[in-house]
Amino acid sequence: MGTPNVYKKEYCQIAIDVLSSGESLAAVCAELNIARSTLYEWRDSNPEFKAALEQGLQKAQRDWERLGRDGINGNLEKFSQAAYIFTMKNRFRADYAEDKEDKDNTAASVLEKILKGEIKVKSE
Repeated sequence: MGTPNVYKKEYCQIAIDVLSSGESLAAVCAELNIARSTLYEWRDSNPEFKAALEQGLQKAQRDWERLGRDGINGNLEKFSQAAYIFTMKNRFRADYAEDKEDKDNTAASVLEKILKGEIKVKSE
């Protein structure tokens, strides 16, 4: 995006910080002033950067899950269950997306069961 795409080890902490605040890979790219393709190149060729991205994404998921728990427990005004489910299914697909191959499965997702009260969530 106009600057040399030279990887620096300090980008690991920047990636962790950006992702930990709940932002996305696109936000990391914007912060580092790089294209997403460069981010993927760095991830694939620098194990410490890959680990930093994974760590940041895990922290982001933890924070989104806390937000959802607070919303489900009634601690947030104007909490949108539908928007939360949509976000989690799309942002954290590995843990929240429904199995697309199982077309006959009509069971609600884990999040939908929580929101319906079928699964109880403990508060910390």
